[in-house]
Amino acid sequence: MRKTLKKEFIEKLEKIYSPSDIKIIEKGFSVNKRKTTFRVNTLKSSNSEIEKILKENKINFKKVGFLKNAYILEDAKESDLWELDIFKNGHIYLQSLSSQIPVEILDINENDKILDITAAPGGKTSQASAILKNSGEIIANDNNAIRIDKLRFTINRQGCKNVKVIKNDARNIGKSFPEYLNYFDKIIADLPCSAEGKFNLNNERSYAYWSQDIVKKNYKLQKEIIQSIIPLLKVGGELAYSTCTISHEENEAICHMILCNFPNIKLEDININYNFARNGVTKVGETSFKNEVKNTIRILPSDESEGFFIAKFKKIKD
Repeated sequence: MRKTLKKEFIEKLEKIYSPSDIKIIEKGFSVNKRKTTFRVNTLKSSNSEIEKILKENKINFKKVGFLKNAYILEDAKESDLWELDIFKNGHIYLQSLSSQIPVEILDINENDKILDITAAPGGKTSQASAILKNSGEIIANDNNAIRIDKLRFTINRQGCKNVKVIKNDARNIGKSFPEYLNYFDKIIADLPCSAEGKFNLNNERSYAYWSQDIVKKNYKLQKEIIQSIIPLLKVGGELAYSTCTISHEENEAICHMILCNFPNIKLEDININYNFARNGVTKVGETSFKNEVKNTIRILPSDESEGFFIAKFKKIKD
């Protein structure tokens, strides 16, 4: 890893993680192909029904303990699912474990109004729709026509009837839709990032683009999106912030910025019983963050999932 990835990135890793966790990360970056993971779409099926079908097709699986409807295939590939009706008809959705966490940690109630600010390709939107049992309202936003096509395909295949798709720059959504001020019970903000959690040492294209400048540009973009969407949250509403990256600038620094700039926002604790989960950090080199930032979660990259960061905020007053 040290011979492959840029020195600046390695030095950052060493400031964030312990030597033992860096070994786990290196192993995760070295995985050629991660295990196939999926989520049961409870709008169309149930865990017991899917387990029965997998057994009938002699596909070995393992239920994931810390997620309600997630499974890992022990030795089968994605392609082993493609010809099954449960895949074709949207009874399951191929989704990494870590990307299922942000929606799972929200206290979603039936009839909630939810905003998925950068929604494509629709994994989190359809997950929230299933929890809502097609009640309430989900506004699924993206700013790219091709990605919106993928989003529409996902919500149609998954049977999501409570989703409205809009196309808007996430940084301007408050200005574009003033009627959404103090409107949403929950906001899902899985924002654009430098995708360091997806580095694959066997695939140069996954990491060759990386630079500290890209990290800084993403921080700026994330900050602008967050500043646009927090006013859209109701008092008592919750915001799930997540990225698939490792740099503290795009993770803990964003959380620190929120806590400093929005005194009406509280960072909630997240309890995830997962062997690849770690608490967020409050100090990286000479940079310090508010103590509450330790309530965030970092997921180490592994053969089960990519690296991820998750934070849960609650709006406690206007």
